[in-house]
Amino acid sequence: MLVILSPSKTQDFKTVHPVESSTPKHLKNANYLIRCLKKLNKSALSQLMSLSEKLCEDTYNNIKNFNSKNSNQNYKQAIFAYTGEVFNKINPASFSPKDLSYAQSQIRILSGLYGLLKPLDFIQPYRLEMATQLKTNHGNNLVVFWKDLITETLNQDENEAIINLASKEYVNSIHVKSLYAKFITIQFKEKKINGYKVIGFFAKQARGTMVNYCIKNKITIPDQLKKFNQNGYEFNPSLSIESNWVFTRG
Repeated sequence: MLVILSPSKTQDFKTVHPVESSTPKHLKNANYLIRCLKKLNKSALSQLMSLSEKLCEDTYNNIKNFNSKNSNQNYKQAIFAYTGEVFNKINPASFSPKDLSYAQSQIRILSGLYGLLKPLDFIQPYRLEMATQLKTNHGNNLVVFWKDLITETLNQDENEAIINLASKEYVNSIHVKSLYAKFITIQFKEKKINGYKVIGFFAKQARGTMVNYCIKNKITIPDQLKKFNQNGYEFNPSLSIESNWVFTRG
């Protein structure tokens, strides 16, 4: 079983976590994308990514300073570098060596720059969403650039099931119908007057909590996830189908 999730826009490269790191599988592709981005001036970069002046300056400098060999000190393991609601709830700082070993084997993070990351893969500061309309030698956007490669990589892992905790934007980078594994999307819904609804903020937190649950409990079989009951959520069989499992609360 493999669990996939989205990255976060926010990142922390100041806090040090002295654990071993691994090399991103698609580092050469990331270096190619950086070369494409380095051809853009600040105005073109701002327009491409719809950035404020401050974000554009930071993003431009990250691209300019990106080290193709990752030999500089400005890199960090992906699961510790990403911040935001999902990764705060994953809480990797609490992981034991066994937890990190499980995560490295069973968790994957989709990325606009790196394609598909293992949790301990080292990354450098970047901002590149999967929906970015960046022209490459594979087409006019990153989804087209990555789709075949990410799908092929997921198939190479030979898992019986893939648990999808990623956003739709990032799932678009996968040929879901071409996967060998069963693809199960997880949804978290809150009870409202007119039924159960997905509330983005709470859904992000729940995704991170479920990843933490998988890691702490070493989940290897999808059906084991139906026992997930953190923060008031419970598996709702009446709202679920084989490829879409719904957890509700309230």
